Amino acid sequence: MERPMTEWNDDRLDELNGRVKEGFESVDKRFTKVEERFGQVDKRFGQVDKRFEPLATREDVAELRGEMNAGLNRISDRIDRLYNVVIVAGVGVIGTLLANGIWG
Repeated sequence: MERPMTEWNDDRLDELNGRVKEGFESVDKRFTKVEERFGQVDKRFGQVDKRFEPLATREDVAELRGEMNAGLNRISDRIDRLYNVVIVAGVGVIGTLLANGIWG
């Protein structure tokens, strides 16, 4: 004869309850591992942040570019003045040669 439904259900429910507990314990262990891995990731991000701290900010880069442009402008001005001196000296030499009749 069949057992009454209440006994069958109680046994099955107890078995199910045990399996659910085991499943949650397994999930808890896995979450613990995930939390440990996130802790490692947090440490790595901290290391990356420390490596980026010495790098210049945008304002520092803009200031450096301004200084470089000012220096390049000064060099360009000096080259322009040197070019003018060479042209004036060349015209003077040619004028002197023409005036003395050496050339031409």
